[in-house]
Amino acid sequence: MSSLAYLFVLVLRVTNAQAVNEELIHGWVPEPHGRGTWSILWSCLATIFICTWSSLHLDVPKRHNGWYLLCRKLGWMFLATLAPEIILLKSANNFFEARDVSNTLATKDKKKEWTLTQTQFAFAGGIRTRSPEGEVSKCSLENLATLIRQGIIDSPALSEEELQSRGKSDLVIKLIALLQIIWFVVQTLFRAIQHYQTTAIEIMTVAFVSCSIFIYGFSMFQPQDVEYPTIYEIQNAALAQDETAAKSSPDPSSHAGEEAEPSPLTNTSKQRTDLPSKYVPGWAAETIPAVLFVLFACGFGAFHCLAWNSSFPTSKEQLAWRICSAATTGLPALAALELFVGLTFGWFQYNFLAIAMGVLLFLMVVLYIMGRITLIVLAFMSLRALPANAFQTVNWNSYIPHFAA
Repeated sequence: MSSLAYLFVLVLRVTNAQAVNEELIHGWVPEPHGRGTWSILWSCLATIFICTWSSLHLDVPKRHNGWYLLCRKLGWMFLATLAPEIILLKSANNFFEARDVSNTLATKDKKKEWTLTQTQFAFAGGIRTRSPEGEVSKCSLENLATLIRQGIIDSPALSEEELQSRGKSDLVIKLIALLQIIWFVVQTLFRAIQHYQTTAIEIMTVAFVSCSIFIYGFSMFQPQDVEYPTIYEIQNAALAQDETAAKSSPDPSSHAGEEAEPSPLTNTSKQRTDLPSKYVPGWAAETIPAVLFVLFACGFGAFHCLAWNSSFPTSKEQLAWRICSAATTGLPALAALELFVGLTFGWFQYNFLAIAMGVLLFLMVVLYIMGRITLIVLAFMSLRALPANAFQTVNWNSYIPHFAA
């Protein structure tokens, strides 16, 4: 796998280096004998759209208005297009925390009553509590453990199959997305092998695809687009405290983490005394999502560096592409290094250093966002003038064995 990735990078660099001196074709190119401007644009946009649409696994909404749900999904798609590593961070964090909680809630005989699907459903706001006053709130991790300890929640109300059926995850859509990803990557690879120009927008799309694959992996067990949660009636006000109230209280132990008096709904025969009083994230949940976030933030910019020597309509646009590619590759690493050093040596405890490092971190984030937006704009602008071989299609016949008569 690593050798294939190295081959992909090497071939793209050689191909783009050869395309610098080729004559550019300006304007919109039709496609009677090959691929045109519209084919390139449509292929990239369709791949990005289907990847982001099918990979998003959003929390259970508080409102169920059709326009609200659509606008919410489109908003998350916009964020996934601008910064897919944020969606990856959210998916990875949910996966590892759900795995830890699933293992924590396992019984003494190692029987897992709460599967990964059911725990991720709870994390996504699928389990909520209704207080005696009628207020419905999201069940935090501490509250979930407390409710299970008290015997109010014995096992998930919905089976794994029921949760998947309540979701709107379409296997056909995901299969189409997978086939589109495979087709796009294979076509890009063979274009490079046959020394055809790979456009900047195609390289940007490959970067999106690489991030979407990992998002798929972390979210494959999570129900998708579930609209309605499971609500438990809680008669004890202390057990019904939501996550927001617990965080705003000066003494969190007095709410979700405390051993409250059994409520009228408590089933003493099902109380769990083997559970910890508070959920503590494991090493994987605290470390791996952050590491993946930094790696993919840097890697996303590194993918754009593959078009370092690609042809652009003007030399200024090529220079801007190189600067933004290098910046989006290096800035996440510098920001992570600053946070690591500051937290390790306790520099954030000093007011002056904390302010200075905060300002520096803010500037790096702003520059990173500006660089990412500039890359997207330049990728679309580059379509107005491309080398002639960028419109050549892959000659698949050369890979089909021919037998003499």
